[in-house]
Amino acid sequence: MNDLVTRIRAKLEQNGLLPLRAQAKKAEELIEYRLTTLLPALMDECGADCWLITAYENNEDPVMRTLLTPDMRTARRLSAILFCRNASGGIDRLSWGIPSAHMKRFYTPVKQGDEMLAAGVERVIRQYRPKEVLINVNGEMGGFCDGLSASLLEQLNTMPEDCRSLLKPAHPLTTRWLETMTEPELAIMELLVEITEDIIKENFSRKVINPGVTTTEDVEWSMREHMWQSGLDFWFGPDVDLQRRGVQSLGFEGVILPGDLLHCDVGVYLKYIPVLTDKQWMAYVLREGETEAPAGVKTLFRRCNRFQDIACEHYMAGHTGNQVFWDAINGARRENIDASFYCHGLGVHGHGAGPIIGRWDHQDSIYPRGELPLGMHTSYALELNIKGQLSEWDDQTVRIALEEDIHVAPAPRYVRGREEEILEI
Repeated sequence: MNDLVTRIRAKLEQNGLLPLRAQAKKAEELIEYRLTTLLPALMDECGADCWLITAYENNEDPVMRTLLTPDMRTARRLSAILFCRNASGGIDRLSWGIPSAHMKRFYTPVKQGDEMLAAGVERVIRQYRPKEVLINVNGEMGGFCDGLSASLLEQLNTMPEDCRSLLKPAHPLTTRWLETMTEPELAIMELLVEITEDIIKENFSRKVINPGVTTTEDVEWSMREHMWQSGLDFWFGPDVDLQRRGVQSLGFEGVILPGDLLHCDVGVYLKYIPVLTDKQWMAYVLREGETEAPAGVKTLFRRCNRFQDIACEHYMAGHTGNQVFWDAINGARRENIDASFYCHGLGVHGHGAGPIIGRWDHQDSIYPRGELPLGMHTSYALELNIKGQLSEWDDQTVRIALEEDIHVAPAPRYVRGREEEILEI
C-alpha cells in the first residue's frame, strides 16, 4: 500500500466512511436526514401529498436507489415506496413488498398477504385520500423523472377510474429530490473533492509518469488502482489525454513526452453513499532545462480561470440553464475569449437531474431541460474550456479544459477551491 492510499484511507476512516460497516451506518444517517428534513420541505414546495415510487428488481427507478438501505441494494422482486401526507400534515413513509430489516426502520410495511401492486396502491389511496398521486413519468425531463416502467404503469392503470385519474407526473418533485444536496452530504463531498485532487496530483507527477515510457492509459489505470485500493470507486473513466506541439489534435492518447500538455477527467464515489465528484485538471510535462511551464501556457490557463469567474457571476439559483449558458458565453465573447460551456448537475448521480447548461457538442440553448431553473442547495460540475494560440508552439491552437465542483445556495461557491496554476511535471 503506497503513501497516497494510506493517506486517503486515513481520511476516510477519520470521517466515518471506512470500514464499510461504518460507511453503511453513515449512509443510513443520511437517509434519515433526507427523509425527515428534506422530503417534507420538498413535498410542501411542490404541493405534493402522495408520491409513489415502484420498480422491479434490477430495473430500479433512479429515485428508488436513493431510498434503499445498505442491506437492500435493489428492489426485491417488486417493491414500492409511498410517501403520503397524513391528517396532521406530516408525511407517512410506507413500503410495499418484501422490505429488509433495516428498511423497516425507515418505512412502515403495508403489503397485505399476496395482494397485487394495484390493489395495494388502491387501498393506500382510499386510506389517505390524496388530491393527486405523483408517479415518475416524464420523459421530457430526462430518465431521472421517468423511472416508472411501462409494465408497472399498465398495472397501476387497472385501478378503478377514481384512483387511476389521480396519477400525475411527479416532476418537479423528482428533480428537486435528486438535485438537492443536504449539509451532511456536502461535507462528505468536500472531503471527496480533496481526495480527488490528491489522486490527480499524485498521478500527474514523476511518481507515476516517466516521460518517453508512460502512456496516458498507464496513468488512467494508476488512478483506478489508487481509487480501488483506497476503498473508492470511479463512476466514469478516469480519462487522460494530451496535446503536443506539431500535432493538430486537441486531445489524443499515447506515450507521454516532455513538452506535452496533459488533461484528465476524474470522478470518485463511495460504495453506499451517493455523493460524487467530477474534476478536470491540466499539467505540463517539463522539457529538459525547463523549470516551469512556458509563459504562453500560463497565459491561456489564466484565461480559462477568467472564464470560470465570468460563468460564476451568472450561476445563480433561480436562473434557467439556458440563461446561465448565454450569460457566460456572451460574457466571454465581450472579453474575446473563445469559450465553450457545458455544465451538469452533480447530485446523487454524476450527470444529474436539473437543468442542462449547454452541451459539449451543442453550444446553444437546450430544450426543455435548459429551461429548468437552478435549484437551491444544488451542486454542479462547472465544466468548460477555452481555446487560443500558443506562441511557443508556432501559434498552434491549444485547448485548456477545466472542471470544478461548485455548490449553489443561492450564489455559487467552489466546493474546495479550483486549479489556479497548471501542474508541472
